[in-house]
Amino acid sequence: MAEITNINVKFHDFIAARTKMPFEWGVNDCCLFVADWVECATGHDPAFGCRDAYSTQSGAFKHILKLGFKDVRSVFKDRLNTPVPVHYARRGDLALVEDNGELIGGIIGVGSVYCVCEEGLVSLPMDRVAEVFPLEARSV
Repeated sequence: MAEITNINVKFHDFIAARTKMPFEWGVNDCCLFVADWVECATGHDPAFGCRDAYSTQSGAFKHILKLGFKDVRSVFKDRLNTPVPVHYARRGDLALVEDNGELIGGIIGVGSVYCVCEEGLVSLPMDRVAEVFPLEARSV
């Protein structure tokens, strides 16, 4: 039970700190937002090889291609835990979220998913979640 409480405190503190942080490619974009949370919660950095590598949207996508990935989904599938059905999502899990015809990274909250968009940190409804990647590996 202490482990769950600890992760909830970390989650709360992480989201609170990010509410004031503006969107910035290569610093606080949707994928680095997710990677920063994973590193904060687990100590593992899924963004290895990506930090300080781009500063624009086109630079981000060029870097993804340079690493051998075709899109954000392929990065998530390679660097995060095996996806689980959306209805098994837990607070703190990672998500691919549909936003204006694109998939962006997000973190599952309580009844919503947090994402970093051009407006900064936003909370979107769960029906926008396309895929869920558990923070810690688990079977369903």
